[in-house]
Amino acid sequence: MEFERNKKRRSRGITDRINLTWILAALAYLSIFLFWELKNQGRSLNGNLYILGFCGLSVVYGSLFFSKTFETPTRLSFVLGILLRIVLIFFTPIFEDDWARYLWDGWISSEKGSPYGITPESFFGESDPTRTEILSRINHPDWPTIYGPVLEIYFYLVHLLFPWKLWALKLFLLIPDILLFFLIKTKYGTRSSALYFWNPILIKEIFLNSHPDIIGIFLLFYSFYLAEKSRFRLGFFIWGLSIAVKGFGVFLFPFLLKQYWDKNHNWRRAVVDAAFSILGVALAYSPFLFFSQETDFTALSRFIGSFTFFPLGYNILHGLFGEFSRVFWAIPALISILFFLNKLHSTDLGEEEKIGITFFLFFYFSPVVNAWYLLWMFPFLLRGSAVFWPSWLFLFLGQVSYLNYANLGDWKSVLEKGYYAHPDIILFLAGYIFLPVIFLWYRIRFSSKISHSLEKPSLLG
Repeated sequence: MEFERNKKRRSRGITDRINLTWILAALAYLSIFLFWELKNQGRSLNGNLYILGFCGLSVVYGSLFFSKTFETPTRLSFVLGILLRIVLIFFTPIFEDDWARYLWDGWISSEKGSPYGITPESFFGESDPTRTEILSRINHPDWPTIYGPVLEIYFYLVHLLFPWKLWALKLFLLIPDILLFFLIKTKYGTRSSALYFWNPILIKEIFLNSHPDIIGIFLLFYSFYLAEKSRFRLGFFIWGLSIAVKGFGVFLFPFLLKQYWDKNHNWRRAVVDAAFSILGVALAYSPFLFFSQETDFTALSRFIGSFTFFPLGYNILHGLFGEFSRVFWAIPALISILFFLNKLHSTDLGEEEKIGITFFLFFYFSPVVNAWYLLWMFPFLLRGSAVFWPSWLFLFLGQVSYLNYANLGDWKSVLEKGYYAHPDIILFLAGYIFLPVIFLWYRIRFSSKISHSLEKPSLLG
C-alpha cells in the first residue's frame, strides 16, 4: 500500500513539473508576442527586433524539444496552445498586409458574386470609410486577386457572418488547425502532435498574421492519410480541394498515385479514381464561374512570371540562365519526383523523406519564398525518425525573409532597389548555407551504408 501511494505521489509530482513547464513556455510565448504587439502599436517594431523575438521563441521551442517535454504532452498543453491562439487572434499582424486583400475579397464576392478579374484600384474614390481604410492597406491594388476558390469561399463566408472583422478571419482557422493536430496525433503520435501545435512559426503565421494556408495544408495532409487507409476516391477529391487553395500540392500527386498503384495494379480504375481530383478542383471553381469568366489563373501567372521575393536557389539559377531561370526553377523538384518513383534508387528513403526533399527543392529554387509557404511541408516533417531535417532548418530560416530593406528601415535602399528587396549578404548566406547542410544530411543519413561499402574487399586486391 505504501509503495502504491509513493508511486502515485511520484507520478503526480512528475505531472505537476511537466504542467509547470508548459505554463512557463506559454508565458514565454505570450511575452514575446506581447512585446511585438506593443512595439507594433507604437510603430517601432523593425526587422531586428522581430528576429530577436523570434530567436526567443525558437529557444523556448528548442528547450521543450531537447528536454523531451514534447514526449509527454498533457491536456493542459493543448488548452494553453488553444488559449495562446485565441489571444493572438486579437493582436495586430506584423510586417503583413495580405489580410486586407482577404477582407476585400470577401466583400467583393458578396457584392459581385466573384472577386476574379476585379482590381481594387477600380474602387478608388470610395466614400464608405471602412472600404476606404481597407483599400488603403491592399498591396498591388492594380492586380486582381491571386487566391484560389476555396480561400475565396472562406473569405466570403466569414464576411457574411462578421463583415470586415479580421479577428473572425483568424478565429475560424482554428478548425483546420485543430483537425490537423488530431490527424497528426492519430498518424504519428502525441509527440509529433505537440511538435506541431507549439511550433512558433505555425502559431505566428496563422493566428498572428492571419494566413489561411492552414486550410490547404490540412486538406493536403488529409488526402495522404485517406490514401494510406485505401480511401482513394475521397483522398483524390480532397487533394483536388487542396489544389484549389494553393497549387503547392500539385507536385505531390505522383506520390499519391504511387500509393494507389502499390495497392491496386489497375490502370483503368486508377484513371477513374484519380478523376475525383479534377472533380474537387471543378467544384471549388464552379460557384465563381457562374458570375465571371475570370479565375485566379491570369493574375497568378503574372505573379509567378514577374514577382521575386527572398530568392535563394533561384539566384543560383538566375546566375546561370538569366531571365530563362523562371523556366527551369521547378525542374529540380520534377527530377527528384522521377528519381523517387523508381524503387531501385530510393528504397532507403521513407515516403515522408521523399516528400520533404521534393518540397525543399520546390521552395528552395522558387523565385518567391514567403515564410508561410514553407508550412505546407511541415506536417510531413513530423514522423519522428528518418525525416529530411534540412527542411526543418529551411522552415525556421524562412523567417529571415522579413529582413527586407523596408522592415530594416533602410529607406534609401528601398528607393534604389524596391520595397521587397533584401540585402545581398542575407540572400547569399541564407541561400548557400544549404549546400553544406545537404552534404551533412547525406553523410549522416547514409553513413552506415557508406561505411559498409568501404569495408567490402576491393576487386583490385
